[in-house]
Amino acid sequence: MNRRVGPTRFGPKAYFQMVITLVRMARVLLILFLAFFTVSFVIGLATPETGPIEKVVLLALIAGCVFLASKVSTLATKAQTRLQRH
Repeated sequence: MNRRVGPTRFGPKAYFQMVITLVRMARVLLILFLAFFTVSFVIGLATPETGPIEKVVLLALIAGCVFLASKVSTLATKAQTRLQRH
């Protein structure tokens, strides 16, 4: 019994649809992961025990998470578009 997943078991179109679905799921998971870290950094920023240098570091981490989320979304959209052309 052949249990391989790939173009041989499914048609090429179905295979690319599965890959596109995986790209979408990876994008959503990465953005949720970055959102979780962003919220935790904001909570750390809001606590009164946080010093001024720590606040600057947390602000830089928040900006980095927002930047990475936009890059993840852009790269996933480009990969999805490239795969849909096949």
